[in-house]
Amino acid sequence: MHDSDDGKTAPGAERQLRFRRAGWILFGISAALSVLSMGVPALIDHPLTTERGEIRRYVDVFEEANLPTWWSTGLLVMTAVAHFVVAVLARARRAPGAWAWFVSAALLGALSLDDHTMLHERMDRIGKQLVTFESFPFYWLIPGVIMGALVAAALLLLAARLRGKARWYIVLGCAVLLGGAMVGEVLQGLLIAVGESGPLYVLTYHAEELGENIGVLLLLAAAARSLTITERAGSYQLHYGQDPAGHREQELPSNVA
Repeated sequence: MHDSDDGKTAPGAERQLRFRRAGWILFGISAALSVLSMGVPALIDHPLTTERGEIRRYVDVFEEANLPTWWSTGLLVMTAVAHFVVAVLARARRAPGAWAWFVSAALLGALSLDDHTMLHERMDRIGKQLVTFESFPFYWLIPGVIMGALVAAALLLLAARLRGKARWYIVLGCAVLLGGAMVGEVLQGLLIAVGESGPLYVLTYHAEELGENIGVLLLLAAAARSLTITERAGSYQLHYGQDPAGHREQELPSNVA
């Protein structure tokens, strides 16, 4: 799934690949999973699709270890790999700040592990050792804020070393991913504290999940914007870097057959 700069490229000529279509497809799947999660219990009245029914639990974004969790983890792994590839190419070019791509790749990998193993929820015990709330349930947010600050600092350091759209994709992706996660959990905790478990609560956690996926997709787009991928006669070339005008530079290519 890719797009070229010019759909009329002559046979055998070099063409530059884009992944806008693939990005929209990934976003569409994320949105579809949210709609499926809300729609199944709302539109199908069956023991398997309501309350604790197995079908609902499998598609409900509120649950862990199910289809939405698999998708979110997959997006994080894909983005971590993309940042690692960019890091390798940046280092081969001896680009300043190449290390920041390695750091972001490692942190995204850690976030995928957290998403898959529910690590952040296991930190409730740490939070309970630090503070005590009367009815707010999400104690993991206390150590989570510290971890989120570390992730934000690393991503913003990377953004400071980029230019053009790649920089803003990193900034927006960081804001949407971490802001959605933290703000969404706080809002859900407050709603639970006042006994709200109706449509407002459902919309809140669906918005959080979709927002996190959008944030990851923006970070993936930052990696894509930091590369030039060209194809000629079945051979592909990857180049790292952008000039001040936002055009990709063609220096020091790394070739892959």
